[in-house]
Amino acid sequence: MRYHASMPAVRGKRRLPAAQRRRQIIEVVTDLVAKHGVQATSTSRIAAAAGVSEATLYRYFSSRQQMLLAAMDLVYERIFDVIRAGEGQNALDRLRAIGRRHFGTLTSDEERFVYPLFEFVAAPPSCGLREALAEHQRTATQAIADIIEEGKEQGLIRPDADSTQIAWELVGVYWTQDISYLMGL
Repeated sequence: MRYHASMPAVRGKRRLPAAQRRRQIIEVVTDLVAKHGVQATSTSRIAAAAGVSEATLYRYFSSRQQMLLAAMDLVYERIFDVIRAGEGQNALDRLRAIGRRHFGTLTSDEERFVYPLFEFVAAPPSCGLREALAEHQRTATQAIADIIEEGKEQGLIRPDADSTQIAWELVGVYWTQDISYLMGL
């Protein structure tokens, strides 16, 4: 496995401000999902990796599912960072920037999202994450379709092009790159 997520350093029971502790827990959950999958990411494993008690986890989240949903939100936050690549440029340049940035994330430890994303996709329906995952994916694909619409308005993309279809096709290319990366190709 080529995933090199580094767990946040935990030195004793340091008091962090609430927002920082919550973010730390979310990052730990994301890393654990990437390394072990959704089902093996238990609250005891999360607590141990975060250097806190299980009771502390429940000060920040009402359930394990809420922890997982927050981790999924973080994954899509990273995906939206990729989609925002090239903001301020014309639509075609933005689409090219998205492609370059996406490809660059596959080798970056800083912007990792592929392993946890695919673990969320592979999670069984009983985990209760599918609906949120589908909504995130629709939103991300719509953001790309919106850029294509801008390109049509700028006269850079044919006006009869189906923006939604093109966006889904681009997402398909990105998913293929992700799968190739996961396979070590």
